Amino acid sequence: MVASVCSTSASILSLTSPVDVCRVSLVSKSLQSAADSDSVWEKFLPCDYESIISGSVNPIPDFASKKELYVYLCHNPILINEGRKCFSLDKWSGKKCYFLGGRNLNISWDTPKYLKWISLSDSRFPEVAKLDYDWCLDIQGTIRAGVLSPRTSYAAYFVYKLKNESEFHLRPVNVSVGIFGVKLETQLAFLVPVKDRPQHRNHIDAEDVSEPKPKPEQLDDDFEESIAEKYRRLLDRLWQHIPENATGSVRSIVQRPKLRDDGWLEVELGEFYTENEEDCIEMNLNEVDDCAFLKKGLFIEGIEIRPRMG
Repeated sequence: MVASVCSTSASILSLTSPVDVCRVSLVSKSLQSAADSDSVWEKFLPCDYESIISGSVNPIPDFASKKELYVYLCHNPILINEGRKCFSLDKWSGKKCYFLGGRNLNISWDTPKYLKWISLSDSRFPEVAKLDYDWCLDIQGTIRAGVLSPRTSYAAYFVYKLKNESEFHLRPVNVSVGIFGVKLETQLAFLVPVKDRPQHRNHIDAEDVSEPKPKPEQLDDDFEESIAEKYRRLLDRLWQHIPENATGSVRSIVQRPKLRDDGWLEVELGEFYTENEEDCIEMNLNEVDDCAFLKKGLFIEGIEIRPRMG
C-alpha cells in the first residue's frame, strides 16, 4: 500500500516543476521519498540528456540518483563539441541552456593580425577571442531550435569583457535574433556599462544652449569639436533620459550591458520562441556603420542562450 501511494505521489509530482517538488520535500516528510525518486527527476531531465553528456570533454561523475545529476547539470556546465560549446540546465525549469563559445561564432577580421585566441582563467572555454584591431565589429552565431527545449521562450546574450572601455564608449551596435532567412528586427545596444559613462547634469546649462563663436585662431582646433564630439554629446543626453528600470518601448530601443556573477559582461541580443525544431536561429551583433572606428581590447567569450523567465 505504501509503495502504491509513493508511486502515485511521484506520478503527480512529475507533472509539476523542479521548484514545486523541492518545496514539497521540505514541507512534507511523508512525500519526501516520492519527491526524491528517480521517476520524478527523470521527467525533468531532457529526453536526450544521455547523448548530450556522453559528448562531454571532461568525465561526468557517477551519481546515485537522477536528482543529483539534475543538480550537477544546473551548477556545473559541461563542455561539449570539442570545447566549443557549453551545456547546462536552468535550475528553475529544467530547460536546456547552451553557450556558444567564441570558436563557435563567425567573427569579423578573424585573422591572426587582428584577432588572437587566448586562455583566461575565468572563462569556461579553453579559448576566448581577443580583438587586437577592428574597424567594424560583426559577430554572428547560429543554433538549431531542435537542440533546445521545445515550445520555450529563449533570450540570447553576448558575453564579453572590455580592456579599453574608452574605445567602445558611446559607439552603438545593432543586435538581432530571429529565424534565419526571415527579416530580423534590429535593436540598438551599447557595450560599455552604465557605470562607465560620464555623470550627467540634471539641468541644461546656458553654455549648452548657446556656444560662443570660435575666434579665428581657434579654427585650426575645430576638429576637436567635430561631428564625432557632437555625436558623443547627443548620446550622453540620450542615456540621461533612459532610466535603469526602463521597460517596454524604451528598452526595445536600447539594450544595456550587465555585469554577470562570473565577472563578465553580457548584453541581450534578442529573444525567440522554439516552435519549429527545424528553424535555424540566427544571432547577430554588428557595429553601426556611422560609428565604425579602429578599436581594440574586446574579449569575446561567446553567446549564451537561456530560457526567458516568467
